[in-house]
Amino acid sequence: MLHPAIPEKRRRSRFIPKVLLLLGVVGLIIYTGRNVYYASSHKNADVLVLGHAGSGFFSPLNPFNPLPPNSRASIIKALEEHGADGVELDVQLSRDGVPVLYHDITLATMTVRQEPDTIENLDASDVVGLAYKGGFPYDLFQNEKIITLEEVLQLFGTYPELPYLHIDLRNHDTSRYAYYAQTLMALLRQYNYPVRKLAFISPNPDLLQAFREEEPAAVLIIDSAENHEQTVQLILERGFQGICANGGDMSAEQVQQAKQQGLLVVLFGGKSNARISRMISTGADAIQVNDVAAMRRMLGE
Repeated sequence: MLHPAIPEKRRRSRFIPKVLLLLGVVGLIIYTGRNVYYASSHKNADVLVLGHAGSGFFSPLNPFNPLPPNSRASIIKALEEHGADGVELDVQLSRDGVPVLYHDITLATMTVRQEPDTIENLDASDVVGLAYKGGFPYDLFQNEKIITLEEVLQLFGTYPELPYLHIDLRNHDTSRYAYYAQTLMALLRQYNYPVRKLAFISPNPDLLQAFREEEPAAVLIIDSAENHEQTVQLILERGFQGICANGGDMSAEQVQQAKQQGLLVVLFGGKSNARISRMISTGADAIQVNDVAAMRRMLGE
């Protein structure tokens, strides 16, 4: 005689997979429906599409992206797979003067090197080639390493047309502002990168001024703080060309006011379709977007 509890266990064991399957199907329908809703929703928008830090931020969902920021694979994905007009990259200068791509302040946050070291206090030989570490599950899907800006410029040199390049200036040593500007511009000139396709971004006006002195034609953009009005006033006083802000912090009205004052407006961020759609609708000149593919779909391209 069977134990009376056994049939109940069997019913439960059959019920749970069905629920999980149903939830998966519902989730897929919702995800597909949202993509259809946002597809080609901004066909007439005139905006530059840039991969934010290439197009990788160890994103868990919407969409899952295991690539580290500024990695070679994330840059190639943005430009070659998803058709970005260019990329935004974070550039730091090693102690011996090599421009290196890395987003965070210390290497311990995203690499196998767990000491709280900064790139500007290390030689390039101690940094370039360090493996990125995103943890589980990202490291099951990526084996990227820190690269130099020169490696990226060499890659771009193989393209039929050079992409737009927004450089987030990551320098924390005030005594090296001029050296940073001279070194970076020398490398860009070595690879004949046109100034019209470059933009330099920093929250620090004195660092931007160092680039102006090195290259008077450079497009200089202030990375906005929380106080939008003060930032715009600072830009106008210093004669810079634009403002860069988080896509969730700048309204369409503020974007249009800045453009009416002759400023370029750059927004960054955007993983969800809703956020990306909102950023496009502001009328910004350029968007450094986390999900290039989604933005391209919205532009009908």
